[in-house]
Amino acid sequence: MAAPDARQRLSLQEEREHEVALAVSHGKSNAGIARRLHMSVTTVKSHISHILAKLDLDNRVRIALLVHRAGMTGTTS
Repeated sequence: MAAPDARQRLSLQEEREHEVALAVSHGKSNAGIARRLHMSVTTVKSHISHILAKLDLDNRVRIALLVHRAGMTGTTS
């Protein structure tokens, strides 16, 4: 998948979904994402489920690959 296509697919996300996808791409656990983004683990799981459904992906590794292909890895603390 080319970078423009990956970016286009990721543009379908809401802002918080994008933040969660970025954290997933950095290998953060659900608990780590929850701490970083000040939300519950249940909310993180919900966002991940929405990302998977919207982008027609089957696991969090695919989320990470898509973010990397789009060149949108950014930085997380």
